[in-house]
Amino acid sequence: MKSIAQPRIVRLGKLQAVEIPASAEAPVAVCLHGYGADMRDLASLALEMDLRRPLRWVFPNGPMGIGGGGRAWFPIDEERLAGYERGEGAFDLSAARPKGMDAARDAVLELVTALEVSWDRVILGGFSQGAMLSVELALAAPQAPRGAFLLSGNLVDAASLAARAPARKGLPFFQSHGTQDPILGYEGAVKLHEALTAAGWHGDFVEFRGAHAIPGPALEGLTAFLDGLL
Repeated sequence: MKSIAQPRIVRLGKLQAVEIPASAEAPVAVCLHGYGADMRDLASLALEMDLRRPLRWVFPNGPMGIGGGGRAWFPIDEERLAGYERGEGAFDLSAARPKGMDAARDAVLELVTALEVSWDRVILGGFSQGAMLSVELALAAPQAPRGAFLLSGNLVDAASLAARAPARKGLPFFQSHGTQDPILGYEGAVKLHEALTAAGWHGDFVEFRGAHAIPGPALEGLTAFLDGLL
């Protein structure tokens, strides 16, 4: 069913967020925006998906402000980003742990604590940089979340993931990625899916002909995934 609750701005821990309330017993989806966007960017997802049961949505603002009023979860090299947008390669963070990721992770963990819900009712997810942080959150949470959705994300810090992800064996996840993504390459998304499934996570991968986006096929797959968790 489509959410009919009015969005509201809340502060949870250190982070401001758009919240779309639901019934007290409903699971909570914590959805993280991409680099340069803000808490309002993905809020329309709650209205675009016709879910069979209620879902409470929380869309936090990244802790880091950047030019033009955008937000981020951790810094990136703006010159490299501009080059990637021109087709000059794509980000590869598989051998790196981005500066600022740990602080962003801790801020979102504090946000979830402020929600006062058990982790088995929390669904983590996001787009691009938000998807990459969602993987880290699923690994670092004190208990396993209900699931995770990773929209146009990539493999980050592969060695750490390989060591920690088996502790979340059986975690349901959904992943989507464009085969023509110039920013976070398709190959990096495939490597992420392979790493998670090798660790025992259970998830579908929806690829689509397109770039860095959330088109119809990804939205349909995400809807089915969330319905399966509700």
